[in-house]
Amino acid sequence: MIKTTAILSARNIHIAIRDFFITLIVLIALLFFWLFHGINIDKLDIGKYRIEKLYIKLNKKLTLKIAEISFPKKKSTLLLDNADKTFDRIKNLLTFFDTVALEKVHFKNNSLALFYADNILYITSNDYEIVSNISREKKELVADISLLYLKKDHVTISGKLRYDLKKNKLKVEGVFDAYGIKGNFRAIQQDKEIVYALNTDEFDTLSPLIKRFKMDPAIESWVIDKVQAKHYKIEYLKGKISIDKGTIKFNPVGLNGKVLFNDVSIRYHDALSPAYAKNLRLTYRKGNLYFDLEDPMYQGRDLNGTTVVIKHIVGSQSPSLTLDLHIVSPMDNKVEEILRAYSLKIPVQHTGEKNQIIVNLKIPLGRSSATKKIKAIVDVNIDKGLLKITDLPLYVEGGKAHYESGMLLFEEIGINETWCKGKIGGKVNIDKQYADLSLKVDDFILGEEKNPFIEIKEKKLPLHLSYNKTLYVNLPTLKTEIQKSENTLHISLSDIGLLVPFLQQNILGLNGGKLQIISKDFKQYEFNGTIQDKICLFYDSSNTCYTHIPVNGIFNTKTEQMTFDALNQYFYTNATKTWVQLKDINIDLKLFLAEHKKFQKRNKKEPLSHKKFIIIGKNSQLRYGSYSLVTDTYDIEILPNGDIEATGSIDGDVVRFTKEKEHFTINAFRVKDRMLHPLINFTGLKNGRYSLKKEGNPDTKMKGRIIIEGGVLSDFKVYNNILALINTLPALTMFNNPGFSVKGFKIEEGVVEYTMTPKKIILDSIYLKGSSAVVLGKGEIDTVTKKINVKLAILTIRDFGKIVSTVPLLGYILMGDNDSMTVGMTISGTLDHPKVSTSVAKDILTLPVEILKRMMMTPVKLRNQKQNLYKILKIK
Repeated sequence: MIKTTAILSARNIHIAIRDFFITLIVLIALLFFWLFHGINIDKLDIGKYRIEKLYIKLNKKLTLKIAEISFPKKKSTLLLDNADKTFDRIKNLLTFFDTVALEKVHFKNNSLALFYADNILYITSNDYEIVSNISREKKELVADISLLYLKKDHVTISGKLRYDLKKNKLKVEGVFDAYGIKGNFRAIQQDKEIVYALNTDEFDTLSPLIKRFKMDPAIESWVIDKVQAKHYKIEYLKGKISIDKGTIKFNPVGLNGKVLFNDVSIRYHDALSPAYAKNLRLTYRKGNLYFDLEDPMYQGRDLNGTTVVIKHIVGSQSPSLTLDLHIVSPMDNKVEEILRAYSLKIPVQHTGEKNQIIVNLKIPLGRSSATKKIKAIVDVNIDKGLLKITDLPLYVEGGKAHYESGMLLFEEIGINETWCKGKIGGKVNIDKQYADLSLKVDDFILGEEKNPFIEIKEKKLPLHLSYNKTLYVNLPTLKTEIQKSENTLHISLSDIGLLVPFLQQNILGLNGGKLQIISKDFKQYEFNGTIQDKICLFYDSSNTCYTHIPVNGIFNTKTEQMTFDALNQYFYTNATKTWVQLKDINIDLKLFLAEHKKFQKRNKKEPLSHKKFIIIGKNSQLRYGSYSLVTDTYDIEILPNGDIEATGSIDGDVVRFTKEKEHFTINAFRVKDRMLHPLINFTGLKNGRYSLKKEGNPDTKMKGRIIIEGGVLSDFKVYNNILALINTLPALTMFNNPGFSVKGFKIEEGVVEYTMTPKKIILDSIYLKGSSAVVLGKGEIDTVTKKINVKLAILTIRDFGKIVSTVPLLGYILMGDNDSMTVGMTISGTLDHPKVSTSVAKDILTLPVEILKRMMMTPVKLRNQKQNLYKILKIK
């Protein structure tokens, strides 16, 4: 604008000189002959021209004085398109006139005064005032303008003007003071083009100058209202002006300028507090305005890299503002405040101090801007910190987020929680408040880090999320749903079986079920539901197996304690203290351990705990494969390496069960038949006292020994068939007296030794001593086919032998020298259909000699065995 003022001043000079020569020609035509003597005329009218108090004289050069002169036409606008003619007239003025004084020159639309003497030209009008020293230096006309004052705008210009008369080239340079702005300028006119440049000193306000350009109000507001500074300085302003047929045409595309703002405040939006910057450089280039900030800050947040561009200030395209906002900041309420000001509701927060956030906004300006939407793009390089996607919190270690057209995209967000490590990506539909995400799990842990309950590795999980009023999360591949309101969290597991492959502590051997988890304070979680066992881990007194188990419990994240109830409090555990209590429900320990052994093998970790695990039973039976402990109470300690120590009792009887690696030992001392029967899977021994030791590997071979003190052998098919055989053979009917009766065979003492393999029970030796007979035997039972092959020798004592010594000798009866009688029997067939037959004498003799000797050795051996069992069984 300052350059324009300088050019207009030059035009005014031209018009004044032209008008002056018109007047001069008229005067010369009328008064030429009186010039040498000097002419004084009070009043002169020539057509429409009026002159008052005219004085003219020729003395080497002309002297012209007029008090007042009037022109009937309007004063023309000052132009530079005919600068050559104007300066030709100035040249003539310098050549022919010594003094010119036109005190008042009236036009229809203006008036001026012109004075020239001693090469000094002074012109004043309603619009401007000029004081200049004009001289000619060879082929150049030089004007040293000490003052050019534009009255309306209060603009003062001074400088030097050079005009090359031959080349028709005009150069102007100097200083100006306009609108409170002081500076320097330079302009060159060649033919019909003017090239100009200017700069300024510091000044305090930009408003008067910018308002001269008459910009669109929205653009003008950005330059002088939204951006304010303590000081301004135009570093340069360059451009070109075309002159065509008396009209000046500015070339805005060719305009190029830069303004420095010092100590700046920028209000990006009316709803936001201002940002501050050390400096701002406002650059105009190719019809666009560029705002470049130095060290900008907003609410203590770094905005370095932030730029503002106003495009299409001139031209046919609608103007628009591009705001490229760079923020290094946590994604907190301050950033949310900025986004919300532009109607951006991005449901993400992040605590990272070095998040690099770029908000790119294209804001329509001008009259049509009200009908156009703001286009927004947001890019975030995410720092380490806590990321909240709606109300879903995750501690992350980097990643990227991109927002555009209502869609928020996440790319490789690295999760680094103690319970989850991996990456999350996907998109969020802001308008529909819905997200489709993908969770790439490297390692997911639920529970203690060293002893997790669930662990998921190297798995990709789709995750759907909505957050309209409450947060809803759906993991479809795991059939898991999470709902979170302001005060409540609800987790629904529709199929626990989908989580079974990831369970590290499947205490119940579960393979399915449903579970509901609720928390009202996000510290304590209550759960309930039904779980399914794939194995018969629990059973009742009638051997009914529980495969659908109702459960409930509480988990406290603060204390890290969990209580777990199952089967209506039949099963109770405190996971933190690693113990389980069973009441009125039975458990199969072998299946329990087998399940955890699978997890141990698969995960190469201790399946239970780094501490020992305890099972306490009340009114509960303990089963291990085919063996059962019928007890009132038991206490099982499962060590971290899988070894077991168990003790059970019933009616004062005690049994001890141990496992070291694959070696099992069962010890019971003088127990009643109620405890014995399930330990040996045989109910034929009754009403006595029994001591049992059994050891070995159940999967390969177990050795067992039963010491019998009193009791009766009865009520099983083999015995019944033996009794039937005795009753059918006349020679053996006498055996009813030695104790073989329907009430059973009374036992005073006995020892049974046996070996068990997965397919056979080998009866190494049988010794049963009654009041009048001894039973010796050996054989085996095939547990697969249930075939039986046992040989027995029944010896009567001496008194009985005397009674039967008169009986004729039979092939199946041997009479001893001591009048004893031995009967051989063979038991064959199957356990369900046993066959008992007598054996001939030679078959009896095939029994091992050591079994026959037991009759003599039994008292000593039995005594030694009892002493050994006392040492082994140190029941606590």
